[in-house]
This record gives sequence, structure tokens and C-alpha cells, in this order.
Amino acid sequence: MVLMRDLRSAAQTLKAAALPVAARRLRIWLIIGAVGFGTMLHYGDMLPVLGDAADGSPVSLAYRQSLERILFLLPVMYAAYVFGVPGGLGTLAATGAVLLPRALIGGLLDHAIPEVSGVLVVGTLLTRVIVQQQADVTAQKKLHESVSFFVRQVLTAQEDERNRIALELHDETAQELLVISQRLDRLAEHDDARMPTGLRDELRSVRTSVVRTLADLRRLSQGLRPRILDDLGLEAALEWLADELGGEYGIRIRVEVDARLSSYSRNVQLLLFRIAQEALRNVVRHAGASQATISVRGDGDRLTMTIADDGRGFQLPSTLSDLAGTGRLGLAGMSERVRLLGGVLNIRSSPGKGSIIEVDVPRSATSAATGPVSSERRSAADVSVLVQT
Repeated sequence: MVLMRDLRSAAQTLKAAALPVAARRLRIWLIIGAVGFGTMLHYGDMLPVLGDAADGSPVSLAYRQSLERILFLLPVMYAAYVFGVPGGLGTLAATGAVLLPRALIGGLLDHAIPEVSGVLVVGTLLTRVIVQQQADVTAQKKLHESVSFFVRQVLTAQEDERNRIALELHDETAQELLVISQRLDRLAEHDDARMPTGLRDELRSVRTSVVRTLADLRRLSQGLRPRILDDLGLEAALEWLADELGGEYGIRIRVEVDARLSSYSRNVQLLLFRIAQEALRNVVRHAGASQATISVRGDGDRLTMTIADDGRGFQLPSTLSDLAGTGRLGLAGMSERVRLLGGVLNIRSSPGKGSIIEVDVPRSATSAATGPVSSERRSAADVSVLVQT
């Protein structure tokens, strides 16, 4: 059994290695076939089989030859695109070897030679343009990957720092404030006739302020890294987020979940929570909405999270790259997190008609995503879309 498994694995490895070679050979044969077909057409009037058809053609021989010479540029362009400068120039040399004899043996040298020369010059220029364009595309792709890598590193550092600060606030600062509160409580309740009444009231007032500060500190710690997300999962964290923001800003936020969120990795749930958190913060701070809804749906192949509100809406920029330039850094951050998930961000909004933010993530991406904790992943489906209604 082990031997069969090893043989099967070796066969799969050889097959995977052979695929690029087979594809390369197929492309070479396509170029050879295109040049060969063009050669047959170009010399068709000299062949017994095609001579009669060429003689009966309503198109003049000179016009057909001019068109055929131009069509020889197609395999040159394809070779330059696939194999770069060597492929383009090599195919161009073969094209010249095909075109030049016919131009010399024909009776129309006054335009045949300039046409062949023009095809060679244009083919050289096209090869250079195509190769340069490919180099520019490759450079843009590398730049995009570098920016994506940098964004992942920034988000990773941000989450690590949030987690560190939240732990310090909860385990150190909050505990110190709790001890101070208990000591103030004991001092205020101490039965000492020599303690002035005003001092006892002042101690109780200070204790109340410490307790209030402790509650604010715990709320801040939860906002930085909600422990409920780690303990109970995304659904419970969304419910908590809706209660917190709804109670603080007086807005009704409803959470509807129809998906098995527990099957998704912790990092995917964290990214989705941050997207919902940023979206709801924009709603409660800027939208002027009276209600909002978080809806999470999953159908096995895709996961869709929608945040909708009935607020004032806003004017969307023409492209996603304009978000940061217009000061909408929250939306830009959301789009980058969606990009890490390999999903699509759709934003629909217009003034006076509310807003809808939809995150559509494929199951394959979420199962493989490592989120901001890992910087090794390269997303192939990093598309973000803006739709204005």
C-alpha cells in the first residue's frame, strides 16, 4: 500500500511537471502551424490544388499578397507575447524568409519589397511594444503583491498590538483600578468618628469615579480585542457589538445569522468581525440612521455578510482607490481586509437612500485564509467593486 501510494504521488508530480512543457510545445506548434498556413496561402497560386481557385478569385493577386503579408504579423505578435523577444524576432525572421522569395520572384517589385520591409519593421516594433507592455504588467503585479504584503504586515502588527494593549489593560490597569476602588470603599465605610463627613463623601465620590473609569476601561479593552470572539465565536461577538453600539448611540441594530460560522477559522472570523465593526462605526457616527442590520448568509460555497442602514447615505467615489484620497480610510481598511479573504466588497449608497455594504467571500478562500496573522498568503481573487445606486 505504501509503495502504491508513493508511485501514485510520483506520477502526480511528474504529471504536474510535464504540464508546463506540454503547454510550451503546444504554443510552439501553434506558431509553426500559423506560419505554415500563411506560407501555403501566400504561395497558393503556384500550387496545383490552389492555383485554379486563386485564378478564379475576384480579388487581384497583388491585393491578396499584400493582405497575406500583413496577416503574417499575427504569429509574430503571439510569439512575442508567449516567448518574449527571442520568440518574436525568431518568428519574424522565419516570416521574412517566407515573404522575401515571393517578393523577389514576383513581377511587382516596386511595392512587394517595400511591403516586406514594412512587415519586418512593424513586426520588430510590435515585438518591442508587446515585451515592454508585459514587463510593465509584471512590474505592476509585483508592486501590487508588495503592497498587499505590506498591508498584511500592517494588519498583523495592528492586531498584535491591539491584543497586547487589551491584555495589559485587562490584566494590569483594570486590576489596579479595582484594588484602588476596594481600598476607597473600605476607607469610606471605615467607622471613625474623627473622619469628617465631607471627607467621607469625597472618598465615596472618588470611588464612584474610579468605578466609572474601570467600566470605561473594560469597554475599551473589549473594543480592542473582544474576548467573546475568542471564547464564543463570531455570532456572539456580532450580537455583543450590536448591543454595545446600539446602546451607546441609541440605534436599533439587528443581527441575522444563517451560517455555520464555527466552521470558519479564527482568523477569518476576526477579519469578518473587524469589517462589521468598522461598518457599524461608520453607521452610528456618520449615517444618522435609526436602524441597521447585520446579515450573515452561507450556502456552502460562499459566505455573504451584509450591513445595511437607513441613514443619509453618501456619494461614492468613481474607483476604490479614491477612498483614501477622499478621507474614507475606514472603507479603505475594510476593502483591504476583504482582499485578504480573497473576496469582493460591494458598496451601494447614494445621498438620502442609506447604504448597503456587502462582503462576498468564497468558501475556498475562507478555508485557506490565514488572515492578518500570516503574511505568507497571496490572494488571487482580490477584487473590490464599488456600485452606486
